[in-house]
Amino acid sequence: MASFGYVPDVNFPIPYKTIEETNIHLIEKPPQEHDALIATLPLEPVYERPFSFDHPLRLYKGVWMSEKILRGTLVMQQCFKSRPTDIFLASFLKSGTTWLKAMIFSTLTRINCSLDKHPLLTHNPHQCVPFIEMQFATGRRQIVDVIPSPRVMSTHLPYFLLPDSITESCCRIVYIWRDPKDVIVSMWYFVQKILGGPDKMVTFDQFYEFFCQGLNSLGPIWNHILGYWEESKRRPEKILFLKYENILQEPVKYAKQLAHFIGCPYSETEENQRVVEQIVELCSIKKMKDFDVNKYGDLATSSTDVRISMAYFFRKGEAGDWKSHMTKEMAERLDTLMKEKFKGSGLQI
Repeated sequence: MASFGYVPDVNFPIPYKTIEETNIHLIEKPPQEHDALIATLPLEPVYERPFSFDHPLRLYKGVWMSEKILRGTLVMQQCFKSRPTDIFLASFLKSGTTWLKAMIFSTLTRINCSLDKHPLLTHNPHQCVPFIEMQFATGRRQIVDVIPSPRVMSTHLPYFLLPDSITESCCRIVYIWRDPKDVIVSMWYFVQKILGGPDKMVTFDQFYEFFCQGLNSLGPIWNHILGYWEESKRRPEKILFLKYENILQEPVKYAKQLAHFIGCPYSETEENQRVVEQIVELCSIKKMKDFDVNKYGDLATSSTDVRISMAYFFRKGEAGDWKSHMTKEMAERLDTLMKEKFKGSGLQI
C-alpha cells in the first residue's frame, strides 16, 4: 500500500476547533445560491419531522436531506478541492462516527501528543474532526482551505454525492457501518434528547416504520452502505470499509488496520510498548464519556442550529441493544429487508 510519507513530528492534525477560533474572520454568510433549486424539491410530510429537527427534509436524487446540509453539499460539490493527504471519515448517522473520529485523530497525533495531555481530554471528537458539509453550509469554506495537511474531515453524505474532487483523487476514505437495528435505536435516543424527551416525537414503532421505508435523514440506509461498499471493492486502496460490531470484538486488530491504511502504521517498538492498547482505551466510549468536556460541553449539530450537550454522543455503544426495543418480528423484517437490498453485492448483514 502506498504511504503518505508520514512524518510524525511534522505532519499531524490539530483540533479543528483551534483552527476555527483563530480564523473566525474567514467565516462568511451561509450560502444561498441554491435556495431556488432547493425550494422546488419534494418536501417531507409533516409527520416525519422528528428526523429533521428544525430544518425540513428535501428529496434530492433519491436521498432525504435537511435543507441546511443540502445547501452545504451543493456548494461543496462546486468549490471543494481535495489534497492527496486528505483523510475522510464517512458513515451513516449513529454508526460509530464519534468513535472513528477519536481513533483516527489519536492515531495520527500519537507521537506528538502524550496520552495524559491529549487533545481528546479537552475536546470532543467532533471538535477535532469537522463534518465537511457542515462547514460549507455555515459559511466556513475558507476555513476548510486553511486547515494544514493532513486534513482529517468527516461526512455523512452518500458516496455519489461527494465532490468529484474527492472521488476522483487519491485521498483516502474510511467508512464505518453498523447493524441497522442498532442504528435505529441509537437515532431514537439521540433525537429524543435533542427534542426534549419522548413526548416531543413519534413513538419508537413509528420511528422504526419510517426508517424501514427510507424516510429519514440521508436515508435509505441501504443505499448509503452499498455505495461505499461497492466502491471499496473497486478501489480498496482508497476506501477502508469497516463494521462497527467487528471493531467492538477485536478493537486492537482494527486499530492496527486503520493506522496502516491512513499511512501511519504502528512500529514494532510501539506494539511492544502497548501503544495500540493505550489508544484503544483512550478512545473507548467508557473512557471518553467520563471526560469533563463530554459531560458538560455542548456544540451545534450538523442538522440543527440548536446547541446540544456533548454527552448526547455517548450512550452505550454496544451491539445488540435493539433486543430491548424491538419485537422478534420487527427485527426479522428489517434483517430481511437489508438482505434483499444487499443481494448480489457480497455484503452480509
